Amino acid sequence: MPTESSSSPSEPSSEAAGKPSSVLSRFRRHRREKKSENKSDQHPPLPYWRLFRYASRTDLAMLVASVLIAVAHGALFPVLITTFGTVLDDIGAAFLPPDDENFVPFTEITGTYTDTSNLVLGIAIASFVLGTMQLSLAVLAANRIANDLRRRCFKSLMRQDCHFFDNRETGALAHLIINDVNLIQSGIGDKLPTCVQYTSTFLVGIVVAFVYGWKLTLVILAITPLLLGTGIIFGKAYAAAESSGHGAYAEASSIATEALSLIRTVTAFSGQEEEATRYENSLTRAFRTAGRAAILSGIGLGFALAIIISSYALSFWYGSRLVRSGDISPGDVLLVFLSVAIGASSLGTAGPAFKSFPVAQAAAPRVFEIIERQSEIDPLDHDAGHIPDHDIIGDIRFTDVSFTYQRDEVEEQDRAMVLSKFNLEVPAGTSEAFVGKSGCGKSTVARLLMRLYDPTEGSITLDNVELRDFNVCWLRSQIGTVAQTPSLFKLSIKENIALGGGVEFSIDPKTGKRAVTLRRVTDEEIYAAAKIANAHNFITKLPDGYETVLGERGALLSGGQKQRICIARAIVRNPKILLLDESTASLDAASESVVQKALENASVGRTTITIAHRLSTVRNSDSISCIGDGIVKERGPHSNLIHREGGMYRKLMELQNIEREKFEREKREFADERDDDEELAQAISQKKSTTVSGMLVTDSISQSVQGVKEEKEKPALDKGLYLRTLKLNRAEWHLLALGIFGSVLQAVVLPLTSIPLTQVIDVMMRGNSTSGIRKWCVAFLILAAMGFIGNALQYSSLSVAGEILTMKLRRLAFRSLLRQEMGYFDLKENSVGSLTQLLSADATAVKGLTGDLLGIAMNTLAALCCGLIVSFATCWRLALIVLAIIPGNILSGYFEVQASAGIDSGIQNQFSEANGIAVEAVDNISTIRYLGVEDRFMDRYNAKVDGTLAAKRTKSIVTGVAYGFAEFCKAMIWYATYKAGGKFVEKGYCEYDEMFTSTLALMFSAAMLGGASAFVPDLVAAKLGATHIFRLIDRQSQIDPTKREGGDMNGLSERIAMRKVYFEYPRRPDCRVLRGLSLDIEHGKTVAVVGASGHGKSTVIMLLERFYSIRKGTIRFDEKDIDRINVEKLRSNMGLVSQEPELFNRSVFDNISYGANLGGDSFITPENVEAAAKLANAHEFIEALPEGYNTLVGTRGEALSGGQRQRVAIARSLIRRPHLLLLDEATSALDSESERAVQAALERAVQGRTTVLVAHRLSTIRNADVIAVVRKGLVVESGTHEHLMRKNGEYARLIEHQISEV
Repeated sequence: MPTESSSSPSEPSSEAAGKPSSVLSRFRRHRREKKSENKSDQHPPLPYWRLFRYASRTDLAMLVASVLIAVAHGALFPVLITTFGTVLDDIGAAFLPPDDENFVPFTEITGTYTDTSNLVLGIAIASFVLGTMQLSLAVLAANRIANDLRRRCFKSLMRQDCHFFDNRETGALAHLIINDVNLIQSGIGDKLPTCVQYTSTFLVGIVVAFVYGWKLTLVILAITPLLLGTGIIFGKAYAAAESSGHGAYAEASSIATEALSLIRTVTAFSGQEEEATRYENSLTRAFRTAGRAAILSGIGLGFALAIIISSYALSFWYGSRLVRSGDISPGDVLLVFLSVAIGASSLGTAGPAFKSFPVAQAAAPRVFEIIERQSEIDPLDHDAGHIPDHDIIGDIRFTDVSFTYQRDEVEEQDRAMVLSKFNLEVPAGTSEAFVGKSGCGKSTVARLLMRLYDPTEGSITLDNVELRDFNVCWLRSQIGTVAQTPSLFKLSIKENIALGGGVEFSIDPKTGKRAVTLRRVTDEEIYAAAKIANAHNFITKLPDGYETVLGERGALLSGGQKQRICIARAIVRNPKILLLDESTASLDAASESVVQKALENASVGRTTITIAHRLSTVRNSDSISCIGDGIVKERGPHSNLIHREGGMYRKLMELQNIEREKFEREKREFADERDDDEELAQAISQKKSTTVSGMLVTDSISQSVQGVKEEKEKPALDKGLYLRTLKLNRAEWHLLALGIFGSVLQAVVLPLTSIPLTQVIDVMMRGNSTSGIRKWCVAFLILAAMGFIGNALQYSSLSVAGEILTMKLRRLAFRSLLRQEMGYFDLKENSVGSLTQLLSADATAVKGLTGDLLGIAMNTLAALCCGLIVSFATCWRLALIVLAIIPGNILSGYFEVQASAGIDSGIQNQFSEANGIAVEAVDNISTIRYLGVEDRFMDRYNAKVDGTLAAKRTKSIVTGVAYGFAEFCKAMIWYATYKAGGKFVEKGYCEYDEMFTSTLALMFSAAMLGGASAFVPDLVAAKLGATHIFRLIDRQSQIDPTKREGGDMNGLSERIAMRKVYFEYPRRPDCRVLRGLSLDIEHGKTVAVVGASGHGKSTVIMLLERFYSIRKGTIRFDEKDIDRINVEKLRSNMGLVSQEPELFNRSVFDNISYGANLGGDSFITPENVEAAAKLANAHEFIEALPEGYNTLVGTRGEALSGGQRQRVAIARSLIRRPHLLLLDEATSALDSESERAVQAALERAVQGRTTVLVAHRLSTIRNADVIAVVRKGLVVESGTHEHLMRKNGEYARLIEHQISEV
């Protein structure tokens, strides 16, 4: 990714600080903001059949089998209906007057009843078998397809060029893999056979209706065009709203991902409220589109149901006429009606399932776009490009190279050239150094050489071969790189070093194509590389040694230690070309001396390019190129350039000149192996303090660890989820009330139709009175109106309430995350990917408890109650028998929920780890690129994803059996009514019309009950998601910055006192970090803390920021205990600049103003921001950007160079006007001129302020009032520079390694 200042101009996000009144600037900003807003409209929904584009033959075979089984399953219901019409005619004949010619004694129809009952029993058994197979196959196939999509999507991300990532948010890409694929899976899984089953019921019912009464069927089907039109109109509108909503949710996910990735910066600058507000504003925009979709869905489904029920009146009015003409019998009228009506009601029952289709169609375009995107520079295309059959020599030549970073938000004419006609030749085996101001293009040259980008113009050759002609993966395997910002992965130290081993190419004998494998690095090679990098000592003293697993971005090591691991990683490759971009910037003096000598030795015989600000590290290079204005200003060896009067190099060297006589003391031989790393490893093993994400990273506090243990011991599902969810939704009680009312109203329609239905048939059989028919047809119209109102209210109100619940849960969960202590984020379980999934997938699933699933539950309950009431009122004996069967449905659902919960919990854990890998890979894509380990990360990701298949097979079987049993119980209700109903009529317990009313009411209720069982998997996901979300919301942070408790802190008037402070990282309480450290920091004084890497310097700053609590001792601010001071008030008095400042992907203006303390009516003005930037020596380079202060800085600020990021971070801290300034290597990434200017600015800034300064460049702190040398967690000596130099102790030994000879 870009790191040069002028390299990546971007879209502004706030009022221009540098040009507040520029009309052109505001116009451009408005145009680009509109362009960003319209991005979500660039992905129209895909046709449904294209969702299966990447399904394998096996998957398609399973889905086809599932669909065919669903067709057969759906056809069983109309078969039941055919028996009903026959039975009705027979019973009707039995109750005719004995002298009627159609009279049949009841005893003669007993056999018909018995045969029908046996047939229904057979259908019940078939329903169990078919239902089980139908859902099991579909769920398994959908899981396989979704896993394949995840693999393909991640693989495509791994092959994309850097321009792709420059123009996309990391969070949005993570949201795509986590959430969008889940939505596709839902749309092609169990919902598909469910919809096919009910559609089959409808279509077969139509066929049956045609067979028994084609004229009546045609009249009923006259409503079909109206239904289709309704579906098309509302369906398209719903899909469009869903597509827009996905874009808004992706934006929210991107905000959350960035905030969680930079959580330490957010915490240090008390940005929790700002991040929460941004996230909530994005959620609000997403809610608007989701609410619109919900309302459209409700009106569309309500209108469709009203049309269907209205057709009942039409069917019986016309049916009565056909009965009078003798064209059809009353029993056939009922059969035709039931065939069409129950088929249509089945479609209504499947309504929520149908809703998943447009959702999947809206989510798919974004996923497929990534999968199908062709990368301009594809590291996974192993067959492309030339691979020499001999070792390369190493001649490098840049010829008229011009380059600019391409940001979509910036018009082409506004893009600044980073390199312009750049020419350079580096002979093989020589060492070349690049020097120059921050942002001049040094790192860009290195990126072009690694072919992370291609030049806009000109050519770059290696051994006279154009870089574009080489295989990308092979080319990068020839280069060993140490980047300016050291980046490690959440692997063991050994695995991190081994990643540098490179790749090996071979020819696959089967395919004849190139095969690439990671070169196996032996332990001996790893140890040798670590020794060269001066890392072996501290690694071996770790309890787990080289097997120590690091945190995200190497969070368990200090900056210097991470740098040494990265150097070892580059050396273990034994590369032909070595690229060192500020490779020793984070090292302490002694380590730098040792490592620098090792690197110089390692460079012998290799082509080496070194980028550095400290000129002492490049003076031995064969040639030094001074870069400025995109070209080489001057070039030559140190001995020539230093004598060039007025030359660029000489001016830079003069700025770094440290007068030898100021530091020269007696030479003392420094031990070959310093014991500075003694017991340092113990601190590291506890996740020693470091600077990550712009802040200090440590292990979690002990309570966090205990909390995780307790979390693992808890059951998969918590109790009381429904009640708590409803309480959270209580502000929307009016929506819930309307939705529940609508659900009940819609649910009772079908059971109530049994009354007019039976009566109208009775009228037909007893004279066929026109007035009687008309009366009951009006009843159907009333029920149609009830259905419209009920459906519209149910789906609109409950869906909106569910979306509001989702928004609330996301808000609460995100705020809970923002207030957690730092140790919480260091846990393996709490990677950014895992937490993003929690906010995305889990929160979405929970809305089912008060959304669609609540509606379905109320539908089922109301329909069952209504059916039983009608049944008890007409034939209570029959109702009692059916009532005994219903618990079977309930138990099947309960056992499925319990069984699935445990399985789903394990699956989610696997996916959380997979998502963590995906987010880590995307977040560190540049590192993966130059290491060439895309295949390794794909293997890791695929292993986690594939690890879910076994559990998913079990889940598919459990789901299928539970659904099959529910279908069996539904058919058994029919069996019971047939078996017992005839007996009761025969014995005179009830009249035949009462029996039929009771039977129809129960059958309609059973249909609703069976439909509800298909949504049990969604209920499991909802309860599991609710459990995870509520546990997070309930989690109490040990250091909560949102709590108002604690005393105020109005400035700092006296001193800070640390007395006998003992501190261990809570996960490793047996490993001591601070061992009784005492330090006084007087008001208005500057205290410098120096020492070797990992001995506790940064821990001091971390404890002052109160990221952690000490075990023993005291830290007092103006005689107030630190733990008695309000956390937010405490931090508001501090300004922090870290060694690795990472900025937000916002404008420069926004990043600087992020540090401001706002209170009351205060607000940030462009003048405030400019003043802070000038103080940090940043104003000049910011003004040079095409968009000035409105320029986006990219992910983690990577659109700026390291020095520019550092200056913006300093400005961010200075605008805070802190009483306590904490500087942790604040000038480590600056060039000499900038460092000098910033150092002078900081010296002005610290006037009247208390300052704690941590540094490896000891010359930067010589003017400190007090210098404290920390070793093994203790202050071993302190005093002024002159006092300590005269003492000739630990400080003097450290300073000796900083002496520069000019």
